[in-house]
Amino acid sequence: MKEEISSLDITSHIQSEDKFILFCYAPMCMNCTVGERMLNIVSEMKDFSYTSIDLNYHKDLIESYEIRSTPALLLFKSGELADEIYAFHDVTYLSEVFDEFLSTDE
Repeated sequence: MKEEISSLDITSHIQSEDKFILFCYAPMCMNCTVGERMLNIVSEMKDFSYTSIDLNYHKDLIESYEIRSTPALLLFKSGELADEIYAFHDVTYLSEVFDEFLSTDE
């Protein structure tokens, strides 16, 4: 079972970290399961970590960031939502998303 993190802790991470990656899922969502597998592959290839949350426990985040569906991948830079991904497509697509997101060029 995944360890749950509070919405307050998530907000704190978003505000304090230069780049923060939040994977939002629902337990009964098969697309979420497949999406997280692809995300795991890319995170190992690109050597980054991310935080996963079950949206059933974070209604306030759904409202704050207007999350439309699961899976949702929210990418934050300097405390601001930089990008949101709802269709993961494939590993190559996610790899390209993270090439851009993780680049140090601003």
